[in-house]
Amino acid sequence: MVKDLQRKYIKTTMLVVTILLAVFLVLVNILNYSLTRSDSRERLNQIAAENVRSMPGENQDTRTIAEPGMDLPSGRGHNPGSYFVARLNASGAVTFYDLTHDASMTFDGMIALINQADAAFAPQATGETESDPPVPPGEEGKPGEAAPPVPKGGEGAKAPSLQEKIGRADGYLYYAAGQMDGTVSYAFLDISQETQSMIRIILITAVLGALLWLLILVIVIFLSKKAIAPIAENIEKQRLFITNAGHEFKTPLAVIVSNVDVQELHGGKTKWLDNIRTQALRLSDLTKQMLTLAKMEESGTTAFTAVTFDAAQVLEDTIRIFRESASLRGIRIQTDVEQGVQIHFPKEQYQQMLELLLDNAVKYGKENGCLSIALHAERKQIHLSFQNDCEKLPEVDPDQLFDRFYRPDSSRNRNTGGSGIGLAVVRAIAQQQGGSAKAQYLPNEVIVFDIELPAKL
Repeated sequence: MVKDLQRKYIKTTMLVVTILLAVFLVLVNILNYSLTRSDSRERLNQIAAENVRSMPGENQDTRTIAEPGMDLPSGRGHNPGSYFVARLNASGAVTFYDLTHDASMTFDGMIALINQADAAFAPQATGETESDPPVPPGEEGKPGEAAPPVPKGGEGAKAPSLQEKIGRADGYLYYAAGQMDGTVSYAFLDISQETQSMIRIILITAVLGALLWLLILVIVIFLSKKAIAPIAENIEKQRLFITNAGHEFKTPLAVIVSNVDVQELHGGKTKWLDNIRTQALRLSDLTKQMLTLAKMEESGTTAFTAVTFDAAQVLEDTIRIFRESASLRGIRIQTDVEQGVQIHFPKEQYQQMLELLLDNAVKYGKENGCLSIALHAERKQIHLSFQNDCEKLPEVDPDQLFDRFYRPDSSRNRNTGGSGIGLAVVRAIAQQQGGSAKAQYLPNEVIVFDIELPAKL
């Protein structure tokens, strides 16, 4: 029990830690991305303010060429990083300005980067420069005329107008400004280092988060025993009380039953003696079941020795014992038992579980109803099913039927001799050996108890 509490404490604590740590790391990386993006936009605006607006060949325009809603920094004394500035005329010829800030870019690379920029109002860069010789007359347009602009949108696209755009292209953040005369000015800022820095920060925070998670796990494991010590102490006291009280009850109950038998031999049977015996036996059965639960919680699986036996044969032998009591209530027992099913399980616990399930079905099943019992081996699991008719299904969740001392009808429970703890023992036995016990309601007032047990421990 203490180990189970410690395990649950660790799982719950680490789940909360994992969620909080994940949220924290995500927020850190979102903040880093926002700050990096804001810094890149600010530097690009600085480049645009200092270079693009004053570039020759553009119309005189007093508008601010920058991202809408952002103020243009002065940029004095601030290094914007690696960038280059270019201008395309209406025919797609390019002019570069101040290439010293990004000397690593080749001419073809810059032309390709300009064409990758998704600015629909810009002409396609042809690879020519404005200093190239003019196109021979008759080959492109009329003699002495420049070639018509080639918008990126293809033929039929709208004529260029006063427009601007900020976007990304192959590791660069760019700003494009379209002018009234058809020219387009570009400012390209290299943000590859910022991107690599963000990736490094993501990896570093992930590694640090994992190490921090492991450190917290070690601390939680170390402190878990102290954290659950008061709870474990109270549970231990309760268990010892139940165990000691149960052992103290056994002898007086045995004496009461034996005295009743002696009194009946001398004075004959009476309803009072019969009531005494019934209640004494009921209390004795309750004590036995409580001691079984206490023993399982205290010692775990080590308290019971598992052996290999025929599960089907034990089930049929146990059913044979209950057929008489079932027939007294008119309950028909139908079986679907797979023969030769072997199980490695504590035999005493297995038989006790069957007896409790059959006793529950016979006591609380509908008179003149039907009890269907099935046993099948599925892979490495043994599946047991007890299905019986009811007068009325309990008005609670099926899982509550396994609660200790659950009594759907107190008066009837006393009349039938039930203690309200039998199904709790069934679930405890199944779970202790790595299995499960579940209940479900079916139409027509039918209840089913499904037991899953491992074939081998």
